[in-house]
Amino acid sequence: MTPLSLLDDGPLAVGTPQDGVFGPNGESEPLDLLDVNLHADNPWPLYTWLREHAPLYQDANGLWHVSRYDDVVHVAMRPEIFTSTLGNRPQLPNDESFIHLDGDVHRKRRGLIQGYFTPSAIRRLEDHVRHCVTELLDDVIEQGSCDFVTDVAARLPVRLICEMTGVPPEHYDAVREALDVFVMGGNGPDWVTEEVNSAFFDFGSLHMMLVDERVDTPKDDFLSLWLNAEIDGKRLTEDQVLWEHTMMMVGGSETTRNAISGGVWMLHEHADQRDLLVRGATDFDNAAEEVIRWTTPFVSMSRHLTQDYTLHDTTMRAGEEVVMLYPPANRDPRKFERADQFDITRTFDSRVLSFGIGRHVCIGAHLARLETRVMLEELCKRMPDWEPAGDLVWTRSSFIRGIKSLPLRWTPGPRVGSGA
Repeated sequence: MTPLSLLDDGPLAVGTPQDGVFGPNGESEPLDLLDVNLHADNPWPLYTWLREHAPLYQDANGLWHVSRYDDVVHVAMRPEIFTSTLGNRPQLPNDESFIHLDGDVHRKRRGLIQGYFTPSAIRRLEDHVRHCVTELLDDVIEQGSCDFVTDVAARLPVRLICEMTGVPPEHYDAVREALDVFVMGGNGPDWVTEEVNSAFFDFGSLHMMLVDERVDTPKDDFLSLWLNAEIDGKRLTEDQVLWEHTMMMVGGSETTRNAISGGVWMLHEHADQRDLLVRGATDFDNAAEEVIRWTTPFVSMSRHLTQDYTLHDTTMRAGEEVVMLYPPANRDPRKFERADQFDITRTFDSRVLSFGIGRHVCIGAHLARLETRVMLEELCKRMPDWEPAGDLVWTRSSFIRGIKSLPLRWTPGPRVGSGA
């Protein structure tokens, strides 16, 4: 168990930490928590320090950060106080997607596609997800090595979300490459570069081409649904359709690729737990949930205060921005036994926050869990001796947390799909 000293909820340093210490290394000035380098490699000493010593921390940008489990839930569950309508990435404006709506208007817009992501709907996708995983592993298994992120983990979710939204297969690679660039704009205003804007323009051009096709020939996909849906007698605008499509592509690709690649790395690091899976001695659903807790693919989301509000005896002002840090919340010892241990057999007494909570919980959370579980099952069956074949490279980002490159090798095996 965690020492009691870490669980003491007595006087704490909030906003301006006590004794002029602003970080785990004795920093004398507030940290810039939009600095991408703080969240790469090993950010856990920082995350632990924030959670245990400064659970409400105002950084160098004037952004408030909460890092305890209950505080993240508190912010997420009170949209009337912490609104999504002014943007959900720090210091970046809102767009026309439903994640920047609250209340009934958010419920109605989200509801256009909500039914495709219910647990029962996702269960019906399992055979297809397994087919996609089988094809991806068939493409690499005979050669005995690959970069697991670029060749496998990143391709699975992009394929599935492209299928759902209506992007043809010949564009999958281009979409994935554009998303890899575009998502970096989520790090903050300094990262909205010409390259990021160009990547968004490229995706937007593809989107408009597909829209023109759907106007003439609707199909059974989200793009056709968005174009033809009516809410309170009104159709979505061109910008709303574009941003719904963009939001689905980013959310549907980044979470799963980072969970899968991070899980593969951790199961290498903990060979005893991988052995449990290979031998069928533990449950893959539970393993996938621990992978999702441990990796926490998104670093943060933010909200804006609609009024003055006091938390941890510190008053924040209306209009200020509050950032929810998910990784330290997912390792809060108040909520998870042995929170700093990777344990695929753990009992989850608290809900994992990797996909958020409340009305803005990630709409694709059940799909991400399915993809992660099926990938782990097939890997443990077909290439159970995977090991690193080069250096792991972390993505440097204050928005997403994941592995950019993961070279692996294994004993080559046979193809098993239709092309075997």
